[in-house]
Amino acid sequence: MNSLANKNLLLVFFLTLVICSATAPVKAQTPIPVAKAQPVYDQCASLAKEGANGSAANDNVAKAIAALKEKDPKARAQAAAQLGKSCDARAVEPLADLLRDEDSMARIAAIEALGRLGDNNAANSLLDITGSEKDWRARMALVSSLASFKTARARGGVLNGIANPNAQDISDINDIHVRCSAILTCNQFRDPQFSRKAILFLYDFLRSQYATTRQMAEQSLYELKTTRNAEIEFRALLKNDHNPEFRRWAAEWMGKIGFENVGDVLTAAAANDPDPKVKQAANAALAALKNAK
Repeated sequence: MNSLANKNLLLVFFLTLVICSATAPVKAQTPIPVAKAQPVYDQCASLAKEGANGSAANDNVAKAIAALKEKDPKARAQAAAQLGKSCDARAVEPLADLLRDEDSMARIAAIEALGRLGDNNAANSLLDITGSEKDWRARMALVSSLASFKTARARGGVLNGIANPNAQDISDINDIHVRCSAILTCNQFRDPQFSRKAILFLYDFLRSQYATTRQMAEQSLYELKTTRNAEIEFRALLKNDHNPEFRRWAAEWMGKIGFENVGDVLTAAAANDPDPKVKQAANAALAALKNAK
């Protein structure tokens, strides 16, 4: 009897486990955000000279500058946004001071405003905070603002100040989102000198110990298809890079991304590359591109 009772108790226990497992709600996973190349601003063609003519418009600028000292952070952010549209030289220095504000929304407004004004000294102020700014939203704003300047130093800040992981394995999903967005933005510049290094950061991210970082890197590689420079850079990697691993990787991802005009370079690699793994990857990419049509 004791043996039968024990068996019945075990049966009830296992049935309870099955029922609870079947009815327990499944927690949905948070989707990974998709990185995108960030927009750049149409900067002011020139900035008005300080105090020009004492007009009503200049009075409004002076009021907005004063409002940057308001206690309410929302008021400071609104004033910064107004100054970003002013094309007035007087706004540059007060906005640069606001980059150190304790409120992240005020800092973001200052970053965007300085990017819109386009003063080269403002670019220096923005570069100064790329290493110290911790808020990911502010760092994303820095991508757009620095990219809006046409100087190599400002755009180099997008690459090396924001995208570059500096050999760290990035675990934070917001941080990797910003870095991948910066990588895609670098591949939109008319000057392609920043593109290849940016793409190779994705090579490193694919080898992260963190699944979300690897997933973000893969998504960003597919997003490269819509950028200005990526196809050219992948062609150059496959044709000219001395590292056979980079050539193999370039061939593999040319097939995965689905670039439209890479058949010639893949065919040449499949026939002539000295490394058999590169040849194999190039043949596989050609097959993938053919099947995708």
